[in-house]
Amino acid sequence: MTLRAKPVVRGPGRSGWNSGDRRTTLLNVGFVIAIAASILILVGYAGWSWYDDHFGAAATVDGTTITRDQLRARMKIELFRITYTENRIRTLNNMGIISAANADSQLQFLEQRKQSLTSLTLARLIDAEVQARLAGGEGITVTDADIDEEFIVEATTNEQRHVWMIEITPEDNAETGEPGDAEKAAAKAKADAALADLKAGKPWGDVAKETSTAASAAQDGDFGWLPLESGYDKDMMTALFELTESGITEVLEGDDGVFRIGRVSEILPESVDPTFQAQIEEEGIELATYREAIRADVIRTKLVDKVVADLSAPAPQRHVLQIFLSQATPMPDGVKVRHILYSPKDDPGGAAVLPAEDPAWAAAEAEAKAAYDALKADPTAFDELARTESDEGSAKTSGGKLPYYDPSSPIDAAFAAAIFAEGLEPGELIPPFKSAFGWHVVQYMRPFGDGEKAWLESLRTQAVDGADFAQLAMDEGEGEEAADGGDIGWIAHAELSEELETAIFETSVGGVSTVVESGDGAYLFKVLAEEEREPTDEQIAIFEDSGFTNWYAEKKADFEIVTNASAATTTVE
Repeated sequence: MTLRAKPVVRGPGRSGWNSGDRRTTLLNVGFVIAIAASILILVGYAGWSWYDDHFGAAATVDGTTITRDQLRARMKIELFRITYTENRIRTLNNMGIISAANADSQLQFLEQRKQSLTSLTLARLIDAEVQARLAGGEGITVTDADIDEEFIVEATTNEQRHVWMIEITPEDNAETGEPGDAEKAAAKAKADAALADLKAGKPWGDVAKETSTAASAAQDGDFGWLPLESGYDKDMMTALFELTESGITEVLEGDDGVFRIGRVSEILPESVDPTFQAQIEEEGIELATYREAIRADVIRTKLVDKVVADLSAPAPQRHVLQIFLSQATPMPDGVKVRHILYSPKDDPGGAAVLPAEDPAWAAAEAEAKAAYDALKADPTAFDELARTESDEGSAKTSGGKLPYYDPSSPIDAAFAAAIFAEGLEPGELIPPFKSAFGWHVVQYMRPFGDGEKAWLESLRTQAVDGADFAQLAMDEGEGEEAADGGDIGWIAHAELSEELETAIFETSVGGVSTVVESGDGAYLFKVLAEEEREPTDEQIAIFEDSGFTNWYAEKKADFEIVTNASAATTTVE
């Protein structure tokens, strides 16, 4: 019998490759593909990360991208500017031009700017993009000569002058609590006499010590070194910088009503740093990039100048009455009142120790009862009586209005019992009563209720229905204008914040505005008239101070601005 091996049967199409070989090969191929894919993903991610880190959006303005590289480049410029300014401050301090305290204060401010460098720089880049577009619409252009000029300004240390000052502040009138014509005339005469003494050769230090009412008199009126743009009284600084060394100004009255005589003892002329450009380049900043930053600064300056000039031209203005209620802390059980205080001997502070049988108490009671009877006949006289007769010092400016009180407020017990009595209605007069400070005539104004905005809404309804707006302003308003029936005069565009201006100029002449809430409180306006008027000096000063800010905030709101939160981690390389 012949034995034969049984032939191996192979599957069709799989000759020479068993299942084990196949599995191993497939696993190896898959592993290679997975590695390759991972490498490709890592390479792709690295490429994307690099691209995003350099060309990714730190912010967009109407779809225009501000890249991270642009942000870094501008941060390097802003850091250079801060460091350069720090070095200037230290130099001036070492020269004795600015005090150590002044230097420390300025250096602390600059350090704070360093800590916020990324956010401040991004805000500047956004503003630069917005302002460049606005400038185009205003016909503003910037030349290379403009940039060259500003470049020199950055490299220049401004002229400084050692200033001395004699200041004479008018005394307050005993009745009104503020300087009157007589007090101002007396202060002016005193200043004129001081100037005459100086011109006659009397030493400056002697005149300053004898005449000046300022704290600096003890130091002969030494104000230290000041640049022209010091923020001090503008007319005085202009006069001081027109003097030669050792010169003395005439008597000048400041915007604050103070009469001043100024003197310059030393002059440090302006100087241009010849190494400024070299320092920029040493920091690795391309000069072309620095000039682009200057271009943005010049655009802003020209835009500010044009906006202020446009605002300062004759334009429509509106005569406005205002009721202002200050922002109050919510006080559910609170009440607001106004009062007229009649103290014995007109002395609230001494009333508590004055014997009850002293005739001055009876006199104060009689005054309070007479006022109460007069107000019962004519409640509209309350504001005037409070300002002219009340022995509370603040009544002259507040009309006797007090802040909200609730049962937990630390106030006189008799006063509390009167104002928290059950059943009081808004506008109700409370019969005269005695406290530790004197006799009071009190009008219950209102409970806190739903707050100031809700109360103004009710006043608006009254005004629209025909109530005298000026009387409402006098009775309810908490601003200084309340004494004049809420009259805030003629209002020009960009003089107030955007929300207040909108309310005023969207209201028809003769009409009452909607209630406007702002950061400091709630407002209601009545528009009396509209005329094209020349701005006053006070209005122009407002335009120069905040006119551009108000104008720009309104324009900027029309742009779609998106910031990338991750840009906050960007650092200078």
